[in-house]
This record gives sequence, C-alpha cells and structure tokens, in this order.
Amino acid sequence: MALVLNTNSYVELADADIYFETRIDSDDWVTSTDVIKEQALVTATQLVDNQAWIGSAVSSSQALAWPRKNAIYYDPRLNMDITIGDAEIPKLVKEAVYEQALHLVNNEDLLAGTTQTFESISVGSISLTDSNSDVTRTSIMPSVVMKPIRPLIRRGGTGMGSSWWRAN
Repeated sequence: MALVLNTNSYVELADADIYFETRIDSDDWVTSTDVIKEQALVTATQLVDNQAWIGSAVSSSQALAWPRKNAIYYDPRLNMDITIGDAEIPKLVKEAVYEQALHLVNNEDLLAGTTQTFESISVGSISLTDSNSDVTRTSIMPSVVMKPIRPLIRRGGTGMGSSWWRAN
C-alpha cells in the first residue's frame, strides 16, 4: 500500500524531504528512492503510533492514534500546559516520524530480527569472536525519536498524562 496521509502515515513525502533539507547527517535520506522513503515513513508511523498517548482518539474509526481529544501536556520550555486541538497532529509526533524514518533508512536490517551470535567465548583474558560482525545493538526507536514525544505519552495507568506520586 502506498503512503496515505492520516491512514498509514502522519506525514507526506514532500514534507519529509523539506525537513531533511536542513538536517545534518541526512544524506542517506536524500539519496534514497521515493519508494524507500515512503516505506520508511509508513513503517516509522507504525512504530511511533504504538505508544500509550495522552488523551483519547477523536473517533473509534480513525486509522491512527492521532488526532486525539483531551490531549494536554506540560511544556517545560514554555512553563505551561499545552492543549492540542482535536484535529491536530502535534509537530512533535511528525518530527518523531521523520527521525524514525531516517533511522530505518540508515539501518536497513533494523527490523529483520537478526540476533548476535558468537563463534567462541573465552573467560580467561576475556575474548569474544563475533560470527556476523554485529558487535553493537541498534535500538529500534532511538532517543532522538522518543525524547521529543515523551510529554505526549501517558504515564502510569490512566489519566491525562500526569504521574501521581505519594510521599510516605
């Protein structure tokens, strides 16, 4: 299925291209084909969309989690609560999708589910031999994706995004 705005993607390809025009380290995005870019945006939307968001879906029939009603979060930069409109997809969500899409393009086998295996492991003088040269693990959703949307993710059981703490 091709990219369909607000059905399987929060953003359009043209907007993603504009976003990456001024972002450093986005060469892999710029040189990718439009088909790869659209696949990355759709997959990124699926990954980002799978959060316990504040508020509730505007409609039970909408394909994606956003837009939402009763979505209020605290913005520490502005030192105030921000209310997101019922028809609005927050800029933070869109930017998370852009960054997740780039992460997918930069790490083409990220979702392949390959596991790290070793040819040998020694204890004396500690020695590992990696059979597939995969010595580092790449997070599926890096901090550049998660950090901006954290205020929009519900904390605790229920509520509008606030965490309740009780001193004993």
